Amino acid sequence: MGWLNKLCLVIALLFCFWGNSSVNAATIPDPPKQDIYLADFSNMVQAEEKKEILEIGKDLDTRFGAQLVVVTVDTLEDDSIEDYANKLFRSWGIGDKTKNNGVLLLIAKNDRKFRIEVGYGLEGALTDGFCGSVLDGMTSYFKDEEYSEGIIKAYRKLAMKTYTEYDATPPEGSKVVEEAEEEYEWWEDILYGGIFIILILLVIFVGRPLAMFLIVMALCLLLDLLLVLIYIVTLGKYGSISFEHLSSSFNGSGSGGGSGRHSKNDSDSSFFSFGSDDDSDSGFGGGSSGGGGSSGGW
Repeated sequence: MGWLNKLCLVIALLFCFWGNSSVNAATIPDPPKQDIYLADFSNMVQAEEKKEILEIGKDLDTRFGAQLVVVTVDTLEDDSIEDYANKLFRSWGIGDKTKNNGVLLLIAKNDRKFRIEVGYGLEGALTDGFCGSVLDGMTSYFKDEEYSEGIIKAYRKLAMKTYTEYDATPPEGSKVVEEAEEEYEWWEDILYGGIFIILILLVIFVGRPLAMFLIVMALCLLLDLLLVLIYIVTLGKYGSISFEHLSSSFNGSGSGGGSGRHSKNDSDSSFFSFGSDDDSDSGFGGGSSGGGGSSGGW
């Protein structure tokens, strides 16, 4: 009977190993069938912020196929947040399959970790550095357990960058514009403008070799200031608060290489569908991750 005891012991050890692996491995949840832009498994987002996320997410998806998704989970178990985010992103297929323009904001509440995962199609706009700054902005809210407010502010910033990448503006009345205006330090342009003017005057009176160069630089700065003024007066419908707008005007493409860009008519075609009650947000587009991102904690 010795061999039988050994066989039973081996089987018992296998079952123990399998059981421990099942407990420790973080399970990727099934993708939601509706309201796909927020999967709040940890109940971190309040009703008002949830409504705004779903409206902004639907608008981006309808107009550009870009899917900006927030997922909250209790724990990652033994997975790193980078691995978990990548697996979830690919498993759900966030973003358009061709454009790969999905974005995932993943939050593990009990682990006190978060990550922004970006698809290839938006890596030029949502750079690792920008995503890191968005997460840094969430930290103070999360430390005070103001999760919902921290998440919606991060979502607005990511959304604004995405609209800018497609040379588009958020729907009228959207708080995405308000958030962008709060972030913009307009006084810096005034300060730098004054410095440029002083330098130009000094060069004119002291020496002329660099005068033309500085004058051109000053004109470029004044143009950016004009774009900012137009942006503020029109509540974000025209103009720009980003210096990237000026460079993209010269090279004909944005920071993301111009992939998936829409014309103004394309952007405006679904303008009035914002916040409608149809079920067009019923599934993901089959996109893939791999464009970068950033991780952090609080």
